Amino acid sequence: MGIRAGTGVRGHRDLVPKRQVDLQEVLLEVSEILGVPDITVYIFGSRKDRTGSSRSDIDLLVPLEHRVDEFQARELWALEPYLDIFILDRGIATSLINESQIRADSDADLINLVGAQEVFVEGSWRDHSQLLRYHTVLAERSPAATCAPLYDLTDAIPAERADILVMTALTEEYHAIVDALGGFRMAPSSLVDVCDSGDSPWRVRIVNMAEMGSVGAALKTQDAIRRTKAEHVVLVGICAGIPGRAEMLDVVIPKSVLYYESKKVTGSGDQSAPETCECDDSVRNRAALGAWRSEPDDYHLKVLADGELLACGEKVVSADGFRDDIAKAHRKLAGIDMESYGVLRAARAAGRKATVIKSVCDMADEEKSDAKHTEACSAAARVLHRLIVSGAFRP
Repeated sequence: MGIRAGTGVRGHRDLVPKRQVDLQEVLLEVSEILGVPDITVYIFGSRKDRTGSSRSDIDLLVPLEHRVDEFQARELWALEPYLDIFILDRGIATSLINESQIRADSDADLINLVGAQEVFVEGSWRDHSQLLRYHTVLAERSPAATCAPLYDLTDAIPAERADILVMTALTEEYHAIVDALGGFRMAPSSLVDVCDSGDSPWRVRIVNMAEMGSVGAALKTQDAIRRTKAEHVVLVGICAGIPGRAEMLDVVIPKSVLYYESKKVTGSGDQSAPETCECDDSVRNRAALGAWRSEPDDYHLKVLADGELLACGEKVVSADGFRDDIAKAHRKLAGIDMESYGVLRAARAAGRKATVIKSVCDMADEEKSDAKHTEACSAAARVLHRLIVSGAFRP
């Protein structure tokens, strides 16, 4: 069952699996990876002030005059994903994860600006920092790195953090999801905690983009990722179906999304140059295995196999001739929507996992109408809820 935002969550917090990060031990390994035995490290942000939650990053400043290569950065991320290490050089602190920056006139000014405190000095742990040695983090949640730009360190405040970011294009899609997850309808987004089968709450941010099309979807998804720092992005809503491959109220979970708008225009005609984006395999595979037998049978879950596609373009399609032309060019096409490619591109650019859940509300022909919108929105929302409850988003 869903837990309404702001109610009933406190009693479940202790049920979320957690682990301890020993910062002293981790920094010894950081020193080895960077090849700097006399490393000096500062801690700042909510972990330093001891106001952060178990979801918060451990923000560190490391004064260093040489560049850190990509291999070292990946080693540090693998060592401890909750570390957000900023390399400090001549007043500029640059994140190793995504190159976002904090700037000041000098190193000393920047350290003062963020209120940083020394924990490691020339390779040795500072005894007075013992209260900052151990940090509790979530064991089953992988954090996302701080995303640029850092607006005076106020972006992605803890209240906005989420495990799963859900994007919708239409208000009715948004309302259906909030209702299915047991939240309160708030504009333009809602935060809901949903307990999985192990009674562990997952924080879900639902964002209503209130527009259609991949360009707007990409921009709004990018901004929402930056604010929530969610590891997984899910687009949920409605789509058109392709006759013979999908039926009304089928809930489609694709492996790939094809953007059919890309073309080369020549004197002899247009040459199609479609692009594709991939969805997360783990959630899709778990959905295919799914414990769906207890769900109502007013919809059919259709997890697309390898090679089957959802097409995405900028047009509202209500002409079977246009639909059939797309389907002929891509024989394993199951549906058409307008936002999935943009959401997937934004997620891929930010290094996030992404899933698309779309319910068929029409067949992209002259009989297209809004008659099945409500049912389709509800079906897709219930599938999302069931995926969260069944633990499909666990690592």
